[in-house]
Amino acid sequence: MNEHGPVAFGKTFFDFLRRVRYWLLYAPADKRRERARRLAKHTCRTLGLYPLASWSLRRVRRLNRGLARFTDKPPTGPQSEASLPPMPDEDRPGVYDVICLPVILWDSRFQRPQQLMRQCAEGGHRVFYASLGFHGGVEAELSRVRPRVYEMTLPGTPGASVYQELPSDDDVTRMAEAVDRLRRQRRITSAVVVVQLPFWNALAERLREMFGWPIVYDCMDDHSGFSTNCDTMLQAEDRTITEADLVVVTSDVLHERVRGKARRTALVRNACDYDHFADGGRPSAEKDRKTMSSHPTIGFYGAIAEWFDSDLVADLAELRPEWKFELIGNTFTGDVSRLKKLPNVSLLGEKPYQDLPRLVADWDCFIIPFQRIPLTEATNPVKAYEMLATGKPVVAVDLPELRPMADDGLLSLADDAGGFAAAISRALADDSDKEIERRREFAACNTWENRCTALDRAVRKLFPPASIIIVTFNNLALNQGCLQSIFGKTDWPNFEVLVVDNASSDGTAQWLLQEAAHEPRLRVILNTDNRGFSAANNQGLRAAHGEHLCLLNNDTVVTRGWLSTLIGHLRKTPELGMIGPVSNMVGNEAKIPVGYAEIAKMPPWAAAHCRQHDGETVPIIMLGFFCVVLCREVYEKVGELDEQFGTGYFEDTDYCCRVRRQGYELRYALDAFVHHWQGASFRLLGDDGFTEIYQNNQQLFEAKWGSDAMAGAY
Repeated sequence: MNEHGPVAFGKTFFDFLRRVRYWLLYAPADKRRERARRLAKHTCRTLGLYPLASWSLRRVRRLNRGLARFTDKPPTGPQSEASLPPMPDEDRPGVYDVICLPVILWDSRFQRPQQLMRQCAEGGHRVFYASLGFHGGVEAELSRVRPRVYEMTLPGTPGASVYQELPSDDDVTRMAEAVDRLRRQRRITSAVVVVQLPFWNALAERLREMFGWPIVYDCMDDHSGFSTNCDTMLQAEDRTITEADLVVVTSDVLHERVRGKARRTALVRNACDYDHFADGGRPSAEKDRKTMSSHPTIGFYGAIAEWFDSDLVADLAELRPEWKFELIGNTFTGDVSRLKKLPNVSLLGEKPYQDLPRLVADWDCFIIPFQRIPLTEATNPVKAYEMLATGKPVVAVDLPELRPMADDGLLSLADDAGGFAAAISRALADDSDKEIERRREFAACNTWENRCTALDRAVRKLFPPASIIIVTFNNLALNQGCLQSIFGKTDWPNFEVLVVDNASSDGTAQWLLQEAAHEPRLRVILNTDNRGFSAANNQGLRAAHGEHLCLLNNDTVVTRGWLSTLIGHLRKTPELGMIGPVSNMVGNEAKIPVGYAEIAKMPPWAAAHCRQHDGETVPIIMLGFFCVVLCREVYEKVGELDEQFGTGYFEDTDYCCRVRRQGYELRYALDAFVHHWQGASFRLLGDDGFTEIYQNNQQLFEAKWGSDAMAGAY
């Protein structure tokens, strides 16, 4: 229901006061400076003064840099803020981050949501796992629960039920703003939003709109089968299925249900933590085979809820009074009235995940006694994989996802108490070391690590492919450093590297071939002669598969977030034809003073600098081609680099002129940094060779564009 009149005005007014109070009293100083800077930029644009203000600021920065060099003192002003202390995890692998909007709390029963996110973290991804509770503030509050996993409590309506109601528009806005602040603080440059509950759909869509982060809906169950769900939530799930960039399902039944609605689907079944459960197959010394066959213990663990067939277990316990039954799990929504009366049935309650292997060690056989209802027909039981990891026999009801396991002789299926009793007796009688090993081998091939790998492959395809083209000519050590930084720090999930070697003679070609043999994202083109910078880049551009194209010099070292940030600016700004980063060494105003003297100290400094200048780009006449990114559409309109410039120089100025002639803007990004050694290949030619090439190409450029075309370019 929408609010109108005085109530709405009062709410808006007090919300405004709350925000002003936060920015005046509680916001960090650097954030207040950033907000003031953004407000000044907006005011200048509104008054038409932005070009003059931008020109003045660039001149002041140049003067400041000159004074800093003259006095041998560190620079002052905004750039010096890049010396801020690094945030946690800044020097981490170059992989995307995961925003997980889950169905259960992190510290509840350890299931698929936590298992997948734990594997993501172990693979180098940072995971921001949302809490199901909310607070009345404005920040995303973080609590580290394990390495690279943070529980994230968002602003919202305290006490809201994520299972039966949807967030208000105001709550979604507050959540998105909190995630935006978190993005800047933790420098989240590339991320995927994993939704596991329809409650979160509006927030996921807002984050995709703001940052381009794709949405993955991890559809684990048939939500209509839960008694707690209402029509509102089911309608929300339909929207989640249709709006998500990828819908991941756990079973064939769910796959069939969503296939016609979803944009893209992937079948990623459940699995097990094999190492955790394998030890549970070893009984204690006093539990010998004779005891097992005459007085076996039959067990189950998991939620004893409305889908658990208590009557089936009670019938089985009455049919086999000499057998002992142990049931581990919460019985909150289950009917256990009959089970409580049976002397051979023990209800042990909920137990910690880490204790399960010890608790089931002396069990002789597992059962999965679910009711045959739409909810369970669509499920892929996690516990089936975990139980098989122990090596013990398993008897279950006839569910579609368990039939292939039964066909392979890994478990038995039954329909009623008599069938269960007979199947358990056969399983115990026929059990052998060979059968135990077969079950364990199956479980070892179906681990959460494998499932996370499959999910990662599907996620990476959601990002438009990017191609990084590098031209090499000798300088083996620089080539190695460049490629090492690319594959170690590039967090854009879908990229390839094309290296065009111009007849190196120092072992570069051989090393490149060796690297390409075990790095599928690397392709190598070996020239038999030095074709020059333009021609070699054109070779790479023609062979590239990417929707975004990056020309990168081999004498560079990239930093985490460099490519994602540059691509992000291109995707947000259609009129932007080409963009480049700032650097320590480039022949125009994209050169900035840096706060490091050794390359090893560059990454944390660069991360702090980029965090400080998040979202800032500056118009420029000419971009240095040590690093530029453009869309394929622009490349196809503008064409290839002009090869008349031969070995190099002025081909980049020429291309910038052509891009601007097509009506596009050029900008450099203050929030993307690439270290540049500069001129490594040209130094191999000697001073005389470099001077001759430079002067000849300058004449070619001026003959093509006129002597005034370079005005303001350097």
